[in-house]
Amino acid sequence: MTAPHPALLVRSGLDDAALRRATARGDLVRVASGRHVRSEHWETYDENARHAMRAIAVVSRMASPKVLSHASAGAAWGFPRLGPLPARVEVIDPAATIPQTTSTARKHAGPLGAGDVVERYGVPVTTAARTTLDLVVSGTLRQAVVVLDHALRTGLTDTEDLVDRLLARGNCRNRKRARRAIDFATPLAESPGESLSRLVIAEAGLEPPHLQHAFSTHRGRFVVDFWWPAVGDVGEFDGETKYLESDRWSGRSAAKTVLREKYREDAIRGVPGVRAFVRWSWRDALTPAQVPTLLARAGVSRCDVTSRAWCRVET
Repeated sequence: MTAPHPALLVRSGLDDAALRRATARGDLVRVASGRHVRSEHWETYDENARHAMRAIAVVSRMASPKVLSHASAGAAWGFPRLGPLPARVEVIDPAATIPQTTSTARKHAGPLGAGDVVERYGVPVTTAARTTLDLVVSGTLRQAVVVLDHALRTGLTDTEDLVDRLLARGNCRNRKRARRAIDFATPLAESPGESLSRLVIAEAGLEPPHLQHAFSTHRGRFVVDFWWPAVGDVGEFDGETKYLESDRWSGRSAAKTVLREKYREDAIRGVPGVRAFVRWSWRDALTPAQVPTLLARAGVSRCDVTSRAWCRVET
């Protein structure tokens, strides 16, 4: 993602009419009242960066300092998200006693510790660890696991710190679900789709897979997302960006990426002990029972007694 920066904000000045004309021409994009971004910059932003820039613009207009938090802080830190980001910017006002909602912002009330705030992109933002826990406690189990896996994989926080922070909140809302999510999280999931898939597999009560298993083949060493050695099944989550944006992240065309992936799969299928190769997409992962059905057909069984605790994840 192209990083947003407050220096790119065009603020309304003496010539508001000129700003309006530039916006009408498409030269500027209005991100908040009195705050604009040049279209050439806006077009390079992904959804996270656009929300982060909008959040910077909104906070810059607030009378007293507010701290970006929850989903808005997550956007500033680059956390992945299932579903759209909220229309309102989320902030914490440590001086407030009750939450408030305006047309542009959702203001959370609550204390902030001395180590809970850092400056990012020129505005105060909750730290990565504080942001992670806020999202885990306030979001769905699926969103929590996606955020946690990302935070652990990128080193933004660790399990021990998150558990300590959760215990320090006492009997907060969704505490049990948050602890389950923390216990379930792993740094081995390399994408949001893999994180969601892990949880879908667990919720269905299927045997837990080995993650990021490496195979040595005649074409080289390849790592797969999921591996069930007892039945010889390989599982792979295929995100659309692997193919649709392959030229951007790998320098190869979509056609070459598809061909390269076919050679890789053929090589893995030729390894002794590999019996089936199961692929699924975002649509499959989000469709109830679709991924478990695909895996069950390939021979993946339900958990036995010794691994049942891994499967017992409640939504």
